[in-house]
Amino acid sequence: MKHVILIFFCLLFCSCRQGGGKNDWALLHEASLHTAQPDSVMDLLGQIARPDCLQGKARADYALLYTEALNKQGRIGTNDSLIKIALGYYSKQAPGIPLAKSYFLLGRIYQQQGNDTLALKVNLQALAALPSQTQDRTRMLVNYDLGYLYHKTDCYSQALLHYREMQKYVDTHSDTLDCYITAYSLGDIFMLLNRYDSAYHYYQEAISFARQLENKSYERYIIRQLCLHARLTGNRQQAKVYLQEIVDTYGNDFYNKAVLFKEEGNVDSASFYFLKATKDPQIITRTMAFYNLLQLHRKEHPALAFVYVDSFHIYKDSLYALRQTDKIGRLTEQYLQQMSRQKAEANRRENTIYLCVGVFITLLLCGIGIFLFIKRRERRYLLLEKQLVTDRLAAIKEYVAEQNRRNPEAWKTMRQEIAAIETQTLIGQFQEAVWQKRINAIQKGNGKPFSKKEQAVFQKEILALFDELVKRLQAEHPQITKDDLLFCLLSLMNYPTSLIAACIGCKENTLRTRKHRLKEKLSKETFGLFFHSSINQQDTEEV
Repeated sequence: MKHVILIFFCLLFCSCRQGGGKNDWALLHEASLHTAQPDSVMDLLGQIARPDCLQGKARADYALLYTEALNKQGRIGTNDSLIKIALGYYSKQAPGIPLAKSYFLLGRIYQQQGNDTLALKVNLQALAALPSQTQDRTRMLVNYDLGYLYHKTDCYSQALLHYREMQKYVDTHSDTLDCYITAYSLGDIFMLLNRYDSAYHYYQEAISFARQLENKSYERYIIRQLCLHARLTGNRQQAKVYLQEIVDTYGNDFYNKAVLFKEEGNVDSASFYFLKATKDPQIITRTMAFYNLLQLHRKEHPALAFVYVDSFHIYKDSLYALRQTDKIGRLTEQYLQQMSRQKAEANRRENTIYLCVGVFITLLLCGIGIFLFIKRRERRYLLLEKQLVTDRLAAIKEYVAEQNRRNPEAWKTMRQEIAAIETQTLIGQFQEAVWQKRINAIQKGNGKPFSKKEQAVFQKEILALFDELVKRLQAEHPQITKDDLLFCLLSLMNYPTSLIAACIGCKENTLRTRKHRLKEKLSKETFGLFFHSSINQQDTEEV
């Protein structure tokens, strides 16, 4: 039974141990080696059958890898519950790069929520969590986010410091995209600080990297910044060159072409391209095209402006309705996410309750089983002990019977001594009872005689105490009454006849008559045993 209980608790411990299975650990390790390919990471993590059963480090790694993959796919969203699992574990168990990554990803989520203050705070915590001598890509990303957030809050000097920290990483880890981001970020900051030479230098680097990446959007942005730089430095001829280059890069993007011509003051070309932009499939592009047409023709062509303003309001209302629909959709999504989190939390609490109840019932059943086992064992031991005592008693009786046959006189004397010892033991037990105090009080004259009810209880208890002697008297004198039995037992304890009469509520002469009658009915030996006192013998002689 002990081995069964031990095996059960071992199985219970193994079922409740932390961590995932061997296959889950292998998938997490492989996913950590492919963080540069978010699709591969998502595919590997999707092979984990029960991610909700992961515990400890496995659970934190899963949350970090999943959120990091979402960030690289541009789908990080606004839900921070998953990354906070990783943050809670790494902040206690594994400070360093994993903790810094968790803070960084939480900052990205806060940016999606529009909370730049919290995003700035957690990015500073990420920077502090990184080892001081480590040149990890995470440090570059954190510095970029800090520079971007300081840039948004017009803290240009602080932004420049963090962009320069990015430059240190890029100088030792050449990556075209990282080089482009660093170059255009530094160029933008130097433009805002009116340091045009530095800005031009970094924009030239950025456009080179954009062309290596073959990204027209990146290239167009840098050319626009160079166009702005040429205007601010008074080089209008160079600005026109950049403008024409931008127009060529836009292709069929009529709206942005129109915006460029409007900025240059070319009203006809701007109006031409804005009219083309009103056929764009995107409602917001049509709306802004009509708005710009309204602005261009408000003074010179009022009648035409009225047409544009009506179209603008129609599309603006449509755009507002779409935005409201999108807002409702986002609120619905947030509500569903909240409901999903609440449901998951409720399920977790319910599962915890079921687990606790199951463990409690299991332990209770184990306790009952152990209790029953112990009781059964005790009962078995008692039965064995009883059997042993019975066997010993039988052996003793057989021995006594054999010795009695061989030497009857010696064993008769021994039996009498044993009977005398037993009798004295019973007398001692009676004298320790409450009745002895009452008898002593009656003997001294301080107590009241026993009432009828007390006499009945007294008689019952003393007959039960001297059960063997009672059986002996009843064997010799079957018609003996309970009053006579009580009289014999009190005489055995050497109480005077007067005291016995006071206790049992009769006269002394009546007791003397009873004693005389008992002398005739009982054997001489039995009578002598109960009325051995000289006082009682004297009473008998007087009768």
